[in-house]
Amino acid sequence: MSVTAIEGDWEFISEKGYDPVKVSIKNIMGSDWMVACMIPKGNMMASTLKKTEDQNGFKLVNFNCSNKKETPRENKDLETDFKAFLGKGICSLAREGKSLSMTAGSESRYFTQDDVLTKQEEERKAKLMSAKGSGRFG
Repeated sequence: MSVTAIEGDWEFISEKGYDPVKVSIKNIMGSDWMVACMIPKGNMMASTLKKTEDQNGFKLVNFNCSNKKETPRENKDLETDFKAFLGKGICSLAREGKSLSMTAGSESRYFTQDDVLTKQEEERKAKLMSAKGSGRFG
């Protein structure tokens, strides 16, 4: 499967937190990748990665976590856990259908595709199509 197939929005649901972890993966250019992570009402985390020369994995270039917000109690453990996970350095990202596995150090986390933006766009298009058919427009 093409490595660009991992690009997009993903979510991780855990019993450690009330809200899901939202992750966006983007190929910046060439072998440079960005993994942005946020827990609603929490701090932003970002990993800058470089694809390894053998093209089989990733190497952590930089990891940042904001400390601007006091994370709500119901998500604090999840944020602490995820910050430690990402701090180890993502070394593997693999997609299978609507699932993504992310490995950092010797740990793996499994995500599902977050298609909320796709659903919103489909709803918007459906509204436009129904408005056209109503005779109200052109």
